[in-house]
Amino acid sequence: MSSPARSPPPEAERDATPPPPVSKSDCPGPTLKALAIDDHPYEDDSLAVVLDTVGTGDEEAPRSRGPESGFSAPPRENGVGVFPEILRRRALMRAAFGFRVSAALLCLVSSSIMVADNTPGWAGDSFARYSEYRYLVSVNAIAFLYSAFQAYGKIHHLIFKKIIIHPPISFYFDLAMDQVLAYLLLSASSIAASRNDVWVSRFGSDDFIQLADGSITISFLAFVPLSLSALISAHNLFRWRSGGATL
Repeated sequence: MSSPARSPPPEAERDATPPPPVSKSDCPGPTLKALAIDDHPYEDDSLAVVLDTVGTGDEEAPRSRGPESGFSAPPRENGVGVFPEILRRRALMRAAFGFRVSAALLCLVSSSIMVADNTPGWAGDSFARYSEYRYLVSVNAIAFLYSAFQAYGKIHHLIFKKIIIHPPISFYFDLAMDQVLAYLLLSASSIAASRNDVWVSRFGSDDFIQLADGSITISFLAFVPLSLSALISAHNLFRWRSGGATL
C-alpha cells in the first residue's frame, strides 16, 4: 500500500507564487526620435529637434539636442509645445513670401502707370519732364527688382534646396535693403504727391494728374509690405545673433 502524498513545504509554495503584474509606471515611456524640419531658406543645416521622452506615468521629461548641434529648444511638457512653434514659424515664412510678392506687384503697377502717363497733343505733358515723377519711377523699379529677386530666392530654395546668398551676409543684406527701399519709396511717393498738390492748386485737375495720383497711391500701398518685410528681416537677424533658429 502506497504512502499518502506529502504536501510541499511552505518555502516551495512561496517560490511557486507567480510574480505580480508589471504596471505601466514601471516601464520606460516611449521615445520620440528625430523630429526634423527643413523650412529655413537661409541655412544649410535643417532645424532638428530631438526629443527623448523618458519618465513614468504622466511624468515625462523631453530633452532637446545638445548645444554642440547649434540649435536648442526649451523643454516643453510632453513635447506638445514644439508643434505650435513649428506652425508659427511656417506661417511667418509664408507671410514673408506674400509680402515680397505683394511689394513686387504693387511697385510694378505703380511704375507702369506713371510711365504710361503721357497726354498727346500740342499741350501734352509727360512724366519725364518732372524730376519728382522720374524719382518715383526709379525707386519703384528698384524696389520691384529687389522684391522679385527675394521671391525668386525663396522659390529657388524650395525647389532646388540651394541658397543664393548664404548667412550671415543674407541677414544683413535683407534688413539693409528692406529699410533703405522702404524709406526711399515713402520719400518718393511723398515728393510726387506734393508735386501733384501744387499742380492742382494752380491749374486744377486733369487726366494727367489723375493718372499720377493713381501711381502715387499704389506706391504708398507698396510701402506697407516692404516695411513689414523689414520687420521680419530684423526678427531673423536678431534670432540668428541670439543663437536661435530663423526663417
